[in-house]
Amino acid sequence: MLTSDLGSAVEFYSRLFGWRFDDGAEARAEGYLPAYLDDQLVSGLVRNDRDSGALDVWTTYLNVADVHAAAFAARLHGGKIHLKPVEIPEQGTLAMISDPEGIGVGLFQAFDAGDLHSARRHGTRIWSELHTKHFDAVARFYREALGWELSTVSDSPEFRYCTLGQGSEALAGIYDIAGQGPEAHAGWRTYFAVDDADASVALAELLGGAVIREPQDSFFGRMAVLHDSTGAEFSIIQPTRHRA
Repeated sequence: MLTSDLGSAVEFYSRLFGWRFDDGAEARAEGYLPAYLDDQLVSGLVRNDRDSGALDVWTTYLNVADVHAAAFAARLHGGKIHLKPVEIPEQGTLAMISDPEGIGVGLFQAFDAGDLHSARRHGTRIWSELHTKHFDAVARFYREALGWELSTVSDSPEFRYCTLGQGSEALAGIYDIAGQGPEAHAGWRTYFAVDDADASVALAELLGGAVIREPQDSFFGRMAVLHDSTGAEFSIIQPTRHRA
């Protein structure tokens, strides 16, 4: 996550999700604070230079088997490379690319190829969703560049949606927002699992966050959209039993 206030973000997410941060003087000086749930790396905070003009925002990283090959394929299929693969000590190798629509996303090849997260556990990323106004071109990009096997959920003019994988095994979604008007913004959305959506919303507000969309029930669980204490948007889901 890119944040202009590391201290505020540490306080917010440690209390909301139970994360523990590597928050020593050296990490602060470097501007990167890894976040752990127990001893498992789940995320990280990166200092956002207030003069850069960039908004505080959650960045989606896609796990790949070979980050060098994935970055090359992205450029070959109409994307761009914004950060060539760089090694993060003891964690893995990452790169930053954008798709043909210009939407940025990270690529990550972990040194430890084991289980990277505990699915649906409170405080873990449960879902990533790409909102796009160029659905066909972007879906083709992820199929051809990253080898995604996309499953169609709906292909009606009112609702076009596909997922990486199927059903309860799906890992991410692509959503067509072309017909939603100029107020709809393309980009990746980040969702975190919580044990109690309503309690998490109340706690987020207490910690200085704000509610963008009140908790509501869906097929996937009880969901809400929030701002954290620095204005970065994210979503939470209290998963339904059939997603367990």
